[in-house]
Amino acid sequence: MAMQKMPSTEEKAQNAAVDPPGVEAGLGSINEASDAPYSAFTKTQKRWILALVALAGWFSSLSSFIYFPAIPAIAADPNESIGRINLTVTAYLIMSGIFPSIVADAADTMGRRPVFIVTLAVYVAANIGLALQTSFGLLFFLRMAQSAGISGSYAVTYGVIGDLFTPAERGGYSGLVSFALNTPPSIGPVISGLLLHRWGWRAIFWFLSAISPCCLLAIVFFLPETSRRIVEDGSVPHGGLVLLSRPLMPFLTPPARRHGSNTQYPGGGTKPARSCRIPNPLTALILLKEPGTAIVIGSAGIWYTIYSCLQASLSSLFTEIYQVSGLVSGLSYLPFGIACAISAYGSGRVLDIDYRHTAARYGISVEKRKDHNLSSFPIEEARLRSIKYSLAICCILTVGYGWSLQRGVHMAVPLVLQFFIGLSMQGVFTVLSTLLVDLHPDCPSTAQAGSNLIRCELAAGGLAVLDVLLRAVGPGWCFVLWAGLGLVSLPCLYILERRGLTWRQRRSRSQ
Repeated sequence: MAMQKMPSTEEKAQNAAVDPPGVEAGLGSINEASDAPYSAFTKTQKRWILALVALAGWFSSLSSFIYFPAIPAIAADPNESIGRINLTVTAYLIMSGIFPSIVADAADTMGRRPVFIVTLAVYVAANIGLALQTSFGLLFFLRMAQSAGISGSYAVTYGVIGDLFTPAERGGYSGLVSFALNTPPSIGPVISGLLLHRWGWRAIFWFLSAISPCCLLAIVFFLPETSRRIVEDGSVPHGGLVLLSRPLMPFLTPPARRHGSNTQYPGGGTKPARSCRIPNPLTALILLKEPGTAIVIGSAGIWYTIYSCLQASLSSLFTEIYQVSGLVSGLSYLPFGIACAISAYGSGRVLDIDYRHTAARYGISVEKRKDHNLSSFPIEEARLRSIKYSLAICCILTVGYGWSLQRGVHMAVPLVLQFFIGLSMQGVFTVLSTLLVDLHPDCPSTAQAGSNLIRCELAAGGLAVLDVLLRAVGPGWCFVLWAGLGLVSLPCLYILERRGLTWRQRRSRSQ
């Protein structure tokens, strides 16, 4: 993205009072941009690649939301308690926190394509096992295996966004991916309810076993390697095993990379082979020593805990309070899911608008197809300028939702509140995920995995005490507690918005 300095002397004087430290001094480095496009992939190729990886990430969300409505039916089959079956949700979340750290580090070092192929193969096998298992022990173990296989796809998907798109266009495409990843909260429970009504809970896993191989085959045949560490802008050939390194049908590969392995790369000669290493799950945690990253990941973890508790309790609370059937409890997820999908798409557009607004504020022009150095650009301000209002509204709505259930008011009231909670909450995840990619362009998948690790472990802890809280204080005070926890993130994000650039520049000078 090419940046050109445009402010007049008078405009600089007017902005001096509001510019964060380091912006004025760093405008020169902001303007340093390559004339070459950021990516060698065509616009059509990038969109198809994004569709493929978003489909893989889609299964990560679907596996959770297709399972929630089935919890009462699964508990009734082997005569287990709902609290015991909820442990399989907790185990799923624990593995969703641990394995993406390994998967993402592998994706950042070995490439996106081989990681997608291996993890999806594990996921397909786990789904078949879940459909056939007959004991709680196997259910518990195979849910962990299912999570280990698919949970890393979320982080790697955002890594691909960083590979293909500049910061100026990243928000819109992050919104599209978030839109795709947030259709399961609405359609997953509906599919689950229909399958439960017609065939029983095992049909859920047979359904996943039937459709997930289609995604695996599409990636084997069409997905090219996109990691900038390996193929740079996409034009450098990638050696290695054909199945793991190159698609069988190169329709989505840039023309410069389709012929041979001796293509020249900048600097002359051929690109030297990269040495592989064992993925290190602690790499993601090392990023937490940076205060800006810690605030982003911590805030994402808090809100994902609230999100998980809202969704995990929905089916059981509606069944208990309103005496609804499995099909109706599945349909009750629709308002939240639809709102999340709408919000994901809209928040991506807002991110791009906020980026342009911030750039204009400092007199910087933006060219979407070309990259620039963010070391002197207040990207924290650009990404977080609108999020504060959504967070405050979501906390108020969460309190209202809990008390509407506590008082047993008409079912329409909590469903409407669910819709507006989803509308205000999903934008938080889109913004924070995009900001993580901006802060760590060299290892976006690892950064997302660090976020995934913290948020899943926090959510697992929240779900472990959820049933206890609901029984002890009721849904009203339970969700007051969760809303209060959400408010903790507000001042932290405000500090990051104001001080983030200064922290990054201080760290850069100390290195």
